[in-house]
Amino acid sequence: MTSAEQRTRYAELRETTRSDIVAAADRFLRGRPFRDLSVEVLITQSGFTRTAFYRHFDDTTDLVLALMADMGGELYGIAERWLQDAQTEQAAGLGFAHAARIGLRTVVDFFSRNGPLIRAFGEGATTDERIERAYNGFLDRFTELTAFGLDMMVREGRIDPLDPWPVARALNLMNERYLVGEFGRPSQGNPELALKTLETVWLRSLAPRPAARPGPRA
Repeated sequence: MTSAEQRTRYAELRETTRSDIVAAADRFLRGRPFRDLSVEVLITQSGFTRTAFYRHFDDTTDLVLALMADMGGELYGIAERWLQDAQTEQAAGLGFAHAARIGLRTVVDFFSRNGPLIRAFGEGATTDERIERAYNGFLDRFTELTAFGLDMMVREGRIDPLDPWPVARALNLMNERYLVGEFGRPSQGNPELALKTLETVWLRSLAPRPAARPGPRA
């Protein structure tokens, strides 16, 4: 094996080990509260050595931040796809309600799959400043894209005029709290009921009001 091949193999092994440690933290936090996470518990349950852990991460906060980065990327991708779908639906003549339902379904699906992990991130954010900044950051990125979408729909006349950023922030924070409450524990809620609930809030808040009917003639 050449030196270049050895370096490539070593780099691949390092990346695999790092990914395996992140996956072990993912599994742990889906079943245990954030306060129980420690290097000792993680290496005992996963079989990694302490040396292997500290070769890749400074501490458990550093590990959780890596896990959050992966999760934030997926959540951000959901928002981007929603914007793309909304533009496609506008071109096809479909209304705001259809676009909102498609976006909300993907959000509910995301939380129903990852609720315990997101709950653990929220727990970590209450005690660790770095996790708090990261958690608020990826929620704000999602809010930014939602606000862009709302502004686009206002300009297209698909929803009534509004201030997009605070409205997007309020709705997304409501989504996060409600969905963590529904799916953050092993005994999960009902995804279809959660979707119907969010549709009610979003559509009644944002859907254009019907034009007023003319009153009776005198």
